[in-house]
Amino acid sequence: MAAWARKLGWLEAGFALLTLSALVMRLWELGRRAMHYDEAIHLHQSWQLSNMVEYIHSPWMHGPFQIELTALVFMVLGDSDFTARLGYAVFGTALVAVPYLLRRHLGSWGALFTGVMLAISPALLYFSRFGRNDILMAFWAAALLTLFWKYNHEERDRYLYLASAVLALMFATKETAYFVALIFGGLAFLLGIPQIAEVAGGRAKLGRLAGPAGFFLLLVTLTLPQWSAVAGMLEGVAGLTLIARDGVDTGIVGTPFWGGQQLTLPVTDLHPAAHAVAALLALGGVGVWGWWVGLRGRRLATGVGPIVALPVAVGMALNQPFGIEAADIAGVVVVLGLGVGLLLADRRFWRTRLTVGVGLGALTALYGVLLTPVVNVGGVVQAIVPMGTAVDTTSNGIPVNYAVALGVVGAALLVSAAVGLAWKGRVWLGCAGVFYLVWVSCYTTLFTNWGGVFSGVWQGMGYWIAQQDVARGNQPWYYYFVELSVYESLPLVFGVVAAVYFFRKADALGLVLSVWAGLTLLAYTMASEKMPWLVVNITLPFIFLAGKFLGELVEAVRWKAAVQRSTALIIFITPLGMAIGVFLLNKLAQSDGGMPGPYWVVILGLALFAVVWASLVKAERRGGGMALTGLGAAGLLLGFTLWTGVRAAYTYDDSNREILAYAQGSADLFTTYERLQEEGIGEESEPPSVLVDYDVWYPFQWYVRDEADQGTLGYRCFKSEGSEGWNASCKPPAEQAGEGSLVLMVSSRNLGNDDKLIETHEKSDVLRDLLWFPESYRRPGENRMEESFLEELAKDGAFFREQASSRKAWRESIGYLLSRELKRDWYTAEFHIYTRQQPN
Repeated sequence: MAAWARKLGWLEAGFALLTLSALVMRLWELGRRAMHYDEAIHLHQSWQLSNMVEYIHSPWMHGPFQIELTALVFMVLGDSDFTARLGYAVFGTALVAVPYLLRRHLGSWGALFTGVMLAISPALLYFSRFGRNDILMAFWAAALLTLFWKYNHEERDRYLYLASAVLALMFATKETAYFVALIFGGLAFLLGIPQIAEVAGGRAKLGRLAGPAGFFLLLVTLTLPQWSAVAGMLEGVAGLTLIARDGVDTGIVGTPFWGGQQLTLPVTDLHPAAHAVAALLALGGVGVWGWWVGLRGRRLATGVGPIVALPVAVGMALNQPFGIEAADIAGVVVVLGLGVGLLLADRRFWRTRLTVGVGLGALTALYGVLLTPVVNVGGVVQAIVPMGTAVDTTSNGIPVNYAVALGVVGAALLVSAAVGLAWKGRVWLGCAGVFYLVWVSCYTTLFTNWGGVFSGVWQGMGYWIAQQDVARGNQPWYYYFVELSVYESLPLVFGVVAAVYFFRKADALGLVLSVWAGLTLLAYTMASEKMPWLVVNITLPFIFLAGKFLGELVEAVRWKAAVQRSTALIIFITPLGMAIGVFLLNKLAQSDGGMPGPYWVVILGLALFAVVWASLVKAERRGGGMALTGLGAAGLLLGFTLWTGVRAAYTYDDSNREILAYAQGSADLFTTYERLQEEGIGEESEPPSVLVDYDVWYPFQWYVRDEADQGTLGYRCFKSEGSEGWNASCKPPAEQAGEGSLVLMVSSRNLGNDDKLIETHEKSDVLRDLLWFPESYRRPGENRMEESFLEELAKDGAFFREQASSRKAWRESIGYLLSRELKRDWYTAEFHIYTRQQPN
């Protein structure tokens, strides 16, 4: 039997079955749910890219990875509602298998419990069947945790290379990567303090850092440039505008302001002889350095060659000596190749020679930009800024705002390279190569849009900082506590208990998971933008934490003895008693007075259960009774979690008002599109046979992408003059309905007086476009934009105390948890369909 086959056991079989089940759960009726507003935006962009329409990264749609991934799926399998979400479903399935890689540290049972919770988690299941990038981020975070912990214990370089790729993909997926990198970096730093202290005290060399300290250096040196835009938070001190704010500053949100004081290039135009002298001095300095360190004859040439190659390549890239793009690129590649070849031929002092070469290359670039007329600012800017953005480059000047931003990025790169090379030399160079190859490939869409480099390294963080003042969603600070209690009670309850347990036990991985969960919850609670899908990022560490704890509960029970003494019955009595307790609490909340008479019998039965439970717990030794109690409670919550997830993921008719729904497309969009197909959208005409209000653009645009592309359906502005958003192209619906327009879809807010339109068109009933949860958890009359945080806490505290003593509040909360009973209807965006009446 093969060696790999002999290693297969119950755990491997369990994970295989679990992963297959997770895949089926995620693929089942994957295309049935109506498209969400954000889904339609991302997926439509992917569809365009799959049809070779140029894609330019913009941080308002987050990182480019999800766009490119889905475009690849479309190119291979075609575009449909199913394939649109397929990539996310695959990542959600792969996430379930990740705990297996940590089985030696989570424990076999802990890994399996973690996998089960990842498979059935309502939040993870729902958003694995959803075209947003949070499930991708969950996979990257779990993968990074795995590589972090494996490297801590095994210190193999392969984990660093893999972590570099994961980091690059994470930063190319969503800006929440900053949270993950900051938290993991902090954890690695805390665990690596003993080693870091030795280096700081001069008792050890930087190159000796490994384990958590080494992983900390990897995170810092690879991602430091991505944090450059944080400098924008200090812009007021220098009187600059490094991050344009929406509605406050002009220009592209998140980028430096193109204006203010200019730095005209070149700063001074030196005589050509001066440039020759500078080049000779630099070359002579390199030669003197080589002679001083002991390089002679042929070794001097091979020793200084790599140092000279980089500045020569930079000079060629700036001056473009051949005047033909392909030839100039080939020349730069040849020079760099010669430099690398010489470095490999003579590896003495290679780290120092490479560092000097990088420094000279940076100085050459700075010298060329500032002191030679080689930079055409207009050409560079047009390659960077989004299409259609107008900037003034007539003076061939660059604003000081941009000069400072580029300087910060360049300094971060140089510091990263210097520290990385000093730490791990060739290994770090390989890690940096992996990171930047993957990162640049994503942000430039395989090197077709070089402006993505700047938008990725600066605007990603800059846009996120600028959006903190916007506070999208305007949710209360306790928003995620509401979501977690409704959907993720199992990992939340057992995660909190586990944190206390692992702190008392001083379990290293348990402590790491506890801090990860706590800091993640704190970070998203403090962040101004709160959205339902972000709960995925919070749920993930709580699942790992609770899974490890549940695994230890299983191992704490002596099962054979528990079965023989019948104390194993605790695992069945506990959930039954809890279910009876919830039943009685629900009946008490529904009654107007005390508990109805017949239910006192049930109360006595519950008391009997409690006596039996207590006796069995006492009979079980060494904490086994409480472990069995915990497992029984977990079993009940596991069943409730599965039911909650199934109800949320597979209800498509808008009947269940789920907190997870925010700007969710209504099922009416399905029926509307099917109706248009049945009636026939018609041939291409002007105006098109179907006109759709711009206010119903997303998510309906996804469904009619082909018709809009073919010209049989068009979009119009139906606003009346004087209304918000009106412009000269806008006309009321009745004026837009030309002879060729058979159907109009009009937002309810733009109906106005439709008497004239009704004369020629049949009007439908009210149809729903988008759905928002009615937010019954909010404090009545709240005005958080005008309240200080302390004022919020005081009013929220009073509100919570009132709700805790309200029978009505308990009745409504239990009714929503158990059966989604909610007296409030969706918040909605609505529309009507006008169909031209056919003559008799």
